[in-house]
Amino acid sequence: MKKNILIVGGSSGVGLNLARHYVGEGHGVSITGRIDPNCAGAQFHPLSITDDAGAMTCALDALVQQVGDVQTLVYCAGYLQRGSIGSLMDAELAQMTNLGLLAPMMLIQRLVRQASGSLKLMLITSSSQYTPRGQEPAYCATKAGLGMLAAALVRGEGIGKVLVVAPSGIRTNFWRESGEDTSDMLDPAWVAEQVVALSGGAFKYKYAKLLRCPARIEVVECLNNDLEPIHI
Repeated sequence: MKKNILIVGGSSGVGLNLARHYVGEGHGVSITGRIDPNCAGAQFHPLSITDDAGAMTCALDALVQQVGDVQTLVYCAGYLQRGSIGSLMDAELAQMTNLGLLAPMMLIQRLVRQASGSLKLMLITSSSQYTPRGQEPAYCATKAGLGMLAAALVRGEGIGKVLVVAPSGIRTNFWRESGEDTSDMLDPAWVAEQVVALSGGAFKYKYAKLLRCPARIEVVECLNNDLEPIHI
């Protein structure tokens, strides 16, 4: 069955690779981001989330109205923010919280309210979800929060399958101007392939880590519709 899929953070990297895959399968695909990647067959909706919660609310309301009835939401938006908690400004903390946690919560809320059926969620977090890093306090907090949000949502109403994928460093523009050596990081096309593969089959909730050196998958938890463990 063809679906209407919304990918938040689809201008590049994993999101763009997923968009190309789903377009190729014949699904209706909408992608958001700050820059139009000109992905053939996908509808682009510009979306930039800052520290302004009011502007974010208006932007999300407009996006939801434009995309209509969505069956699958892929949330993979993010950016690198480094600095000790004492060095980060209020606006920096607010922007990271808005993009990493408040925006996905508000977007899911709105999509569930207007969905004709259950909403499937695919949330791309990071190894920062489970690895504390002193120079990434807000980033770690939002990724951990997004993972816990997913685990809570499967226990509520209006949500279908939920997949959480936590990659360990991906070779994308995320690291631009960071000085980070990305040579041994995961290839975004490979990550997208694993996300697609992990999303298939029967389950209610699945949480997997994508590790590197060597690149491999570790399924941490998988639950059926009764929230009982599935042994893989």
